[in-house]
Amino acid sequence: MVKSLRDRNLVKEAAESKVIVTEYGMETLERSLKEKPLPVFMNGWKYHQTTEPFWERLTLLVQVCSNLVHHESSYIPVRNKKDTLFWVKQYISKQGINRYILAERLYMELASALDHENTRPELVVLRLTGYKKIGLTITQAAEMAGLEPSHYHFEFLNTLHAMLDTVLEKASDYPLLSGLVSQGEREVPLTLSTDKTYGLIQKGYSLEEIAAARNLKQSTIEDHVVEIVLSIKGFNIDAYVSPEKQKKILQAARDNSARKLKQIKERVSDATYFEIRLVMAKYGEEQWN
Repeated sequence: MVKSLRDRNLVKEAAESKVIVTEYGMETLERSLKEKPLPVFMNGWKYHQTTEPFWERLTLLVQVCSNLVHHESSYIPVRNKKDTLFWVKQYISKQGINRYILAERLYMELASALDHENTRPELVVLRLTGYKKIGLTITQAAEMAGLEPSHYHFEFLNTLHAMLDTVLEKASDYPLLSGLVSQGEREVPLTLSTDKTYGLIQKGYSLEEIAAARNLKQSTIEDHVVEIVLSIKGFNIDAYVSPEKQKKILQAARDNSARKLKQIKERVSDATYFEIRLVMAKYGEEQWN
């Protein structure tokens, strides 16, 4: 991929194993983003462990409800994972309502939750399986929508994440759809490697000790700490950045509208980039303005 970009003069080699975007590359990128803007609702950080179980349960629930109202009991489930099949079976049983009301409520919630500007609901609907109707594969849906497969995938995720935003923010208005997301899946989870680092931090290990114990670079462990701060509200960073230095960094951030690390460091010369990143992660944009 890098060679392809380099051959087209979109990037140039700055050092060994390091390339930077050329001026022509930036122009090409800006032009492409005007033609195909990044989806506004896509949030992989927040939903990277929620999307798949939600989609599996939703597609199976739609299929089951569709066949129930047509009194069809002989069909191949669109999902074959035992835990998903069991989960949906139990979920339907817990609702305690007849098949027609269940199907109608699911339809109404879906129609409302998919009603978003800057999304393409049809990209989701094309994939749904129901009574005597088989949902399309990613490739088939992309072809029907006239999109390149990876572009389709991101537009599909954008619509799905917009729906998740809606049903989780207004759970009382979407009891069926919000119920498809278990409580534990609503929290932004740490990546696996970061979670291991977090466990060692909780046991009192220093960052140097964690790096040695895990045979990782200290910069990698520092990245983990930034992720922890972003994900876990209330995580105390005083052990890594003194309160006095935090105030200096925050003041520099307020004075520096570009919010660039280098510019903040020029104002707080005794702060490391790691310390600046931690403060930025801890307090966020809204508290700097």
